[in-house]
Amino acid sequence: MSTKAWTESERELLKAVPEALRDAVDLLRWWQETDKAYQADEKNGYAYVYPETETRHRPGDLSYGFFDDVRLTSREQVTTVPINGNVQEMFYDDPKSPPELDQVAAKLMHEQIREFILKYFMRVSDFRQPELVEDDEKNDSSITGFGFSQLFYKRCGSDAIDRFEKSEEDAIVELTEFEVGRDGKEPYEWIILKNPIYGFGFDFKPFGKVLDKVIGVSGPEIKIPAAVFNYLVMSKDFVVNEEYETDPRDPDAVRARYGFGYAFVNDPEPSVYGYGPGELEPAFEQLVWEVRNSGEVRVRAAFVAQEPTSILRLSVDPLAWGFQFTKALGGEVPAALQPLQRAWSRLPFSNLTFDPVLPTVRFLNLVTAGQAAKVGISKEHIIKQALFVHFLQHYQTILGSVQTWRQIKDWLGREEPLPKWVLSGKSA
Repeated sequence: MSTKAWTESERELLKAVPEALRDAVDLLRWWQETDKAYQADEKNGYAYVYPETETRHRPGDLSYGFFDDVRLTSREQVTTVPINGNVQEMFYDDPKSPPELDQVAAKLMHEQIREFILKYFMRVSDFRQPELVEDDEKNDSSITGFGFSQLFYKRCGSDAIDRFEKSEEDAIVELTEFEVGRDGKEPYEWIILKNPIYGFGFDFKPFGKVLDKVIGVSGPEIKIPAAVFNYLVMSKDFVVNEEYETDPRDPDAVRARYGFGYAFVNDPEPSVYGYGPGELEPAFEQLVWEVRNSGEVRVRAAFVAQEPTSILRLSVDPLAWGFQFTKALGGEVPAALQPLQRAWSRLPFSNLTFDPVLPTVRFLNLVTAGQAAKVGISKEHIIKQALFVHFLQHYQTILGSVQTWRQIKDWLGREEPLPKWVLSGKSA
């Protein structure tokens, strides 16, 4: 497809893909080695690790966050960057069968999970919360989970970049197509996805905890509701499609692992966020389901990103504020004003920004000799809160997907055809 058909913003996005993908793969490889060392001995691995959440009555579920420094060797000049991230593991499902049928049930579970994860999960990972019947106005505020739409792709052995047809955007390609081409075509080298973040908002009370604890008065806060999204790029480096020879007598042995992941690409359009949706690069996310010989299925999710240098990025230019907040609140700059926006962004000083959050945090810790950090006013605390938001997004998406997973009796479609909303990806 000719680049003339792309907007300036799309060209900037495509230009950023190779570096974002290389850095994220570098992070992925580092995390795989580091987490393996941590699993073998908790004294090894991450520079700093902390328990993230506790879930009652689910002792097998766990999550932990971490901070470290990573050398990105994929760049022309090796660069060390501070990173943060988290890992969570959850129970997903287990066949309810008598002991004598364990092996049969495990085999069936294996087949079904493979089909569900590799072909359909990314199409049906968003879902709606229950809504009032009498409410004629349905809105997106009731949607939760992950939502994906595919925008652009590049095939192996080709320099050409093409755009998915509008009718194909929601029907995310089968993950096996990163390994083996389909219909005589080469496998995909990468695919760019758009991922809306449901229910995201920024809420910072720099003095709130101090005042609440000392005199019981709520302090000023910065609160920005937002309709935001991430640009993601998925390649075979993040796809997991592995099966193993195991001893069938060992019920805990992992017989298969299936999953997906992606690199984050920064949004080329200016945003009010310095850290958050659209502003995480270099970063990656990965979700992997493990099937055990007993038939039990568990899921493991990981998120790793560079440590932020700012939390908000507010322009010193009042007109740019208007453009930024229009986007943050889910709107689009009117087409008639877009030339003005582009022209304005090229003027001297128009791109100068400031962050009201981290400087305030540093100031409060300076004047209190570090005491502010003890009541949660610190950069580390802000990052931990952001990582917890990622944890909740994974948690809600995984739990919500169980309902979808269980309502289809046969994901291979042998008994009856799969519903149209599964095939089309228009689940929410």
